[in-house]
Amino acid sequence: MPFYSEYQVRSPLSAFIKKLWTLDNSGSRLETGERAVLPNGCFTIAFIRGNGILVKTRLTDTLLSPGVYFVGQLTGSITVNLLPHTKAIMVQLFAWAPVHFSKAPLSTYTDKVVPLTDPVINIDILNNPAITLAVHRAFVDHFRHNKNTFLIQQACLLLAGAGGALTVGNLAAQLGCSERQLQKQFKQHVGLSPKAFAIILRLRNAVDDIAYPRQAHILLSSLALENNFYDQAHFINTFQSIVGMSPAKFDKTAYLLAFKK
Repeated sequence: MPFYSEYQVRSPLSAFIKKLWTLDNSGSRLETGERAVLPNGCFTIAFIRGNGILVKTRLTDTLLSPGVYFVGQLTGSITVNLLPHTKAIMVQLFAWAPVHFSKAPLSTYTDKVVPLTDPVINIDILNNPAITLAVHRAFVDHFRHNKNTFLIQQACLLLAGAGGALTVGNLAAQLGCSERQLQKQFKQHVGLSPKAFAIILRLRNAVDDIAYPRQAHILLSSLALENNFYDQAHFINTFQSIVGMSPAKFDKTAYLLAFKK
């Protein structure tokens, strides 16, 4: 089992970086075995040292050798398996972070892990606190603020604040833009449609309710309603399509989940 740790990020980077998390298998001669990672509406920059990580996505099975990688928005669960003597440090970016430093269409990176080649970031000398500083130095000269960065950030914050329970029409009305403009900008800068992003937010809230229940027994119908799904059937179908199993069979020990706050 990989050793999972989380580190909070201080301001001003906390406006763009949600947290750091690490997987540490550096002291073992054995692989960790597969653990699943679920979509969470965030992007990730992964720093890998050691022998590498085996990653299975919906599209490919890949060995990530030591280096720096960008992980796009996920629409389904993936599995990771750390090889012996490997450590990975993950910088989890809020969904609105890339629009501040990239003009690339983020939809091309959805469900993909791609290498980054930036000489500013030297993983051989990095430790956990130094990672955020390295990321900041690498991108600070490219950060920009304009109407698109404001639109995306506000849209993501409104959706998160509503637990994913806003229609595209309601969201566009609150932002003072057309639905078409919102759809286009969201797909370009987040890599998902607003609806798909909202579904992931609702799904992750439901996963947290299952993994860290507030009561001994929780009904699927209650989970569905509390997390803004139409009904129990809609909830089960969505859970199955993203997680790969029914909520009744979900086993949190097979997943890498954020610590309960």
